Amino acid sequence: MTQGVQDNRDFYRIQDRAILEFAKIDPQTLNTNQAAFPMPISSEFYLLNELHGLDNESHSLLHVIAEKDRHIASYLKVINQKIELLAHTIMQKSDDLEEATPQEITLSEGGISFTHKKPIPLDTYLAVKLILLPSYIGLLLIGKVVNLNEHISGNYLINIVFEHLAETDRQLIARHVLQFQAKERRLSHEKEPTEK
Repeated sequence: MTQGVQDNRDFYRIQDRAILEFAKIDPQTLNTNQAAFPMPISSEFYLLNELHGLDNESHSLLHVIAEKDRHIASYLKVINQKIELLAHTIMQKSDDLEEATPQEITLSEGGISFTHKKPIPLDTYLAVKLILLPSYIGLLLIGKVVNLNEHISGNYLINIVFEHLAETDRQLIARHVLQFQAKERRLSHEKEPTEK
């Protein structure tokens, strides 16, 4: 069974593992306000979400500082790493991860696909709580089901496109995709045989 249409192919997609929760929402009550999200969100999730947002905003500033003084930029990067380490430790003890199991996803700036044991009708709106690994970037997203396929596992492959995507969230996804690509290239080069 194949239903629906493909999502926007202008975005680069990666196959990754992430922690994912979703809930159906009424399109008449669409609201990107995190406080109205239809699933429990821990204070640790909000903390890490805000920290990553601030980090993303300050990224260009750090680049400017690095051009003027590499020592100061290096020091600021170390401070940032310390904050991230503390935040990750806090997040690992949160309710969001207590019983969560990472699952296979395909992710781009335009949308996400994942398998689910039950079909979800086309044009259904979903609220998605996504935690990217290993950074623990937490995202609260709204999407619409645009494609539904039977999967080889016996489950269903659900494809959604993001709607009302905040620019900060788009940038965080884009940055994660770029870092994932860089990691894949690095691993690929490490596996290549050394020329004699």
